[in-house]
Amino acid sequence: MKRNFRPIVTFGIVAFCGLLGWLALRDTGGTAARRQSERPLREVAASARSKAPRTARHLVRDEFRDGTTVEIFASSEPGEVILRFPSEETYGNFLFALEGGGKTRLIGRLDPLKAVRLGYDEWSDLSNLLAGENISAYDSLPSVPAPTPVSGGYQDELVGFGDGLLPWLGITSDNSNWGAGVRIAVLDTGVVPHPALPGLMKSIEIKPFPQDFSKTRGHGTAVASLIAGNDASAPGVAPAAEIISIRIADESGKADSFALAAGIIAAIDAGAQIINISMGTPENNPLIEDAVLYAHKRQVLIVAASGNSEQADASYPAAYPSVISVGAVDARGEHLEFSNYGTYLSVTAPGHSLNVAWPGNRYARISGTSASAPIVAGAIAATMSSGAGVTMSASQAAEIVMNYSNEAGIPGPDSEYGVGIIDMGRVMSRGVPGIIDAAITHQQISKSSDPAASDEIQVTVQNRGTAVLVNTLVEITTPIGSRQFNVTTLAPGAVQTFSMPVRLGGLPKNEPLQVSSALDFGAMGQDVTPHNNRRSDALYRR
Repeated sequence: MKRNFRPIVTFGIVAFCGLLGWLALRDTGGTAARRQSERPLREVAASARSKAPRTARHLVRDEFRDGTTVEIFASSEPGEVILRFPSEETYGNFLFALEGGGKTRLIGRLDPLKAVRLGYDEWSDLSNLLAGENISAYDSLPSVPAPTPVSGGYQDELVGFGDGLLPWLGITSDNSNWGAGVRIAVLDTGVVPHPALPGLMKSIEIKPFPQDFSKTRGHGTAVASLIAGNDASAPGVAPAAEIISIRIADESGKADSFALAAGIIAAIDAGAQIINISMGTPENNPLIEDAVLYAHKRQVLIVAASGNSEQADASYPAAYPSVISVGAVDARGEHLEFSNYGTYLSVTAPGHSLNVAWPGNRYARISGTSASAPIVAGAIAATMSSGAGVTMSASQAAEIVMNYSNEAGIPGPDSEYGVGIIDMGRVMSRGVPGIIDAAITHQQISKSSDPAASDEIQVTVQNRGTAVLVNTLVEITTPIGSRQFNVTTLAPGAVQTFSMPVRLGGLPKNEPLQVSSALDFGAMGQDVTPHNNRRSDALYRR
C-alpha cells in the first residue's frame, strides 16, 4: 500500500548530482565535465541516492511499492529524460516546482500515469531537481523488431505466404465488410496514405513524420495493411476496420517508454477498441506496464508481437497478462525459430514472407512476429464485426479466435504455439452444423509407460469441425510395424492423443524413424480439408 508522505519538493528539490550524465554520450562535442558523467544509468542513479543532504535523506516521502521514490527512464531523444512519480501529490508538487523557472524544460506530461518528459541543455542543469531519492532506472528502449530475411536463411525448408494469406487462414469468400465499425490503433512508425488502405481514418504524431511520406519507415504501413488492406497485392483480414495511425517511433525504429505510453493513452482517447503493438523491449518497464493496465481497465484490448530474438525471455508489452501475445509460423504451420517463445505466448499466426503495402504507393514482403500480431488483431476485429455491425467486445472476440485456433505442437497450450494457430474459417463457420473436419496435428516419440516397451509413438488428432466424430479410424505406420486405433467419439474442438508402444532400444538418437498416420472417416462423409488427414514425419528419440 502507498502511504501518504510529505511531497518531495518540501525538502528543497536539490542536487540530482549527475543522475542523467549518461545522456551526454549522445553529444560528441560535450565538455570534460560531461564526459566525466558518462556512466550507466543505474550506476548514476545509485550515485544520486548517496549524495543527498543528510536532512533530506531522513525525510519520509511518497514511494512506489518497492520503496522507490522516483523512476527514471531512457529517452530516445538526446537531451531528454523521462521521470515518473508514485503519487498525485509528489507529481503535482514536482510540476509546481518546474514552474519556478530554470533551464530544465517540461516537454510532455502524462497525467494519468504521473510521468513527464524533460529537456535540458547541460546535465548539470538537472542537478537541482532531486536529491537523495530512491531511484529506479530503466535504460532499454522499445523498438521495432529486427527484420528477418523473407527468403529464409535462418531456418531450412521454410514456405512463405506471399499473396496466399487469406485462403491459408480459411477465408475463401468475400471479406470486404469484415471489421466494419471497429477502430484499431496501430502504434508504430506511422501509417501513410496508400491505395490499399482507404480505412486510414486518423493520424496522431507522437513523433513527427518526415516531410516526404515516402521516406517514412514502412513498418507501420505494412502492419496496418495486414489488418485492413483491401488490395490483392496487400490483403488484410478485416478490410473494413478503421485504422488509427499513432506514430511513436521514427525511421530508426526506436521509441521510448513515454512515447509508447502516450500512444496507448492517445489510442484510448481516439476511441480504439483494439491496439496493435508490433514492437517491444526485453525489459519489464513499469511505465509501459501501467499504460497497459490503463487500457485494460478501459476494456481496450492490446495485441502485441512476441519478438524476433529467438528467445525464451519475455518481450514487453507482449508478456503482460492482459495482452494477446502473438508468435509466428510459416505456411507449413511450423514454428519459426526467430519467434520468441514462452509460457506468456497466447497464440500464433502467419509470419513469413507476407505481401504488404509500403510507403510511396509501393508493395513489399515482410517476415516476423510484427506481421503475425496485426493478423490476429484483424482476426479479432473481423470476429467482432463480420459485416452485420459490431456484435461483441474485443475481449469476447479474442476468446473466440483463440478457442477456434488449430492445435499445433505438443497437445495443449505450449511455449511455441500458445493455444494454437488462428483459423478464420473455423471462427466464421462455428455456427454452421454438420461440418466434418479433422486433422492430425502432431507426432512424436516419447518414453513409454508400458514396461514391455521402451518408447511410444504419439499421434494427436483434433476435431476442427462442428460435427461429432464417430468411429473414425486412425492408422499409424512405421518401418517396424503398424497399428490402428478407433476414435469412438470426439466432440468439436476436442483433441485426443493415441500411443503406439514400440521398442526402439537399438535406434540411435541421431537417426530418424519415419512415422506416417492417416484418418479414415468411414460412413461419416467427406472432410472439408482432407489435406491434413495424413501426416508423415521423420521423428527422433528424445
